[in-house]
Amino acid sequence: DGLDQRLAAAWRGQQVSSVSAPSVTNEAVMRAIDDAARSCFGVSVIWYRSQRHFEGHGASGGVALINGYREPEQLGADRWHALIAGCALHPGESLVIASAGTATTVDCVRATPDAAAVFVGGVIAPGVRLMRESLAQGTARLPLARTDAAALSVHATGTTEAIASGVHFAQVGLIENVARAFATELVQAGKTPPHLLLTGGGAQALVAPLTRALRARGVVTTVALEQNLVLRGIALRAQAEYVRAIEQRAVHALRERGVVEPPAADASRARPQSAAASEDNATPMPEGAITPAHGSTVHG
Repeated sequence: DGLDQRLAAAWRGQQVSSVSAPSVTNEAVMRAIDDAARSCFGVSVIWYRSQRHFEGHGASGGVALINGYREPEQLGADRWHALIAGCALHPGESLVIASAGTATTVDCVRATPDAAAVFVGGVIAPGVRLMRESLAQGTARLPLARTDAAALSVHATGTTEAIASGVHFAQVGLIENVARAFATELVQAGKTPPHLLLTGGGAQALVAPLTRALRARGVVTTVALEQNLVLRGIALRAQAEYVRAIEQRAVHALRERGVVEPPAADASRARPQSAAASEDNATPMPEGAITPAHGSTVHG
């Protein structure tokens, strides 16, 4: 569909030495992005996947996060990097991060004093568009519902409004139920309720109802709209890997000169024994690289 040409036209003229993106789309889109990057900058895209553990360096130095998935590589890269960005916004605090896009995901992070935060798991459901389309395609006479927020009601008096309202309240209820269950776990353990971060294209419509349902009743500490969490997480990882590469080169130079290597910083808080393995797919980010904050990343 000419995606590579459109990206090349948008990127042309920029001084870029590296491009990073999460690997959450199909092979054709990934190939188009890679073609555009090689055409404009002479580099291939660094495709980030989920990690077992993230340890921040540089701008992300206060962030340490463990992936609690049974098989960490199965966690979507977009979800993982949104979690990294959320932890950077609220270091040392528990989080519920809800992303309202093609799918709606709700993920929970439990903070632990003097240790890495832990992604404890989450849920995935169809997003607003998929819910509406499934009703239109899977039933004989229901329309594809499109309506504005003003028409949403628990007493809808037309089919289109009833579908739109049902889908909206299903999204709100999903996030509310996960947040309530996680908050209850935290409070019973003597911990502070979580922050709720909303992101994604459909997040704006969820802020007001979830603030009324959760923040006003003290279930969560705050409700905030935080767009571009995935891009911000990718930028933090790229910066962390660039700083780590510089540190590694400095240590190597000391060894070459016969200087005793300085003692490593205490990583007990950021890297527990269970997560001591090196990070997956860690790739140095050269200086001057285009980061997701500049719009170089495409995600689902």
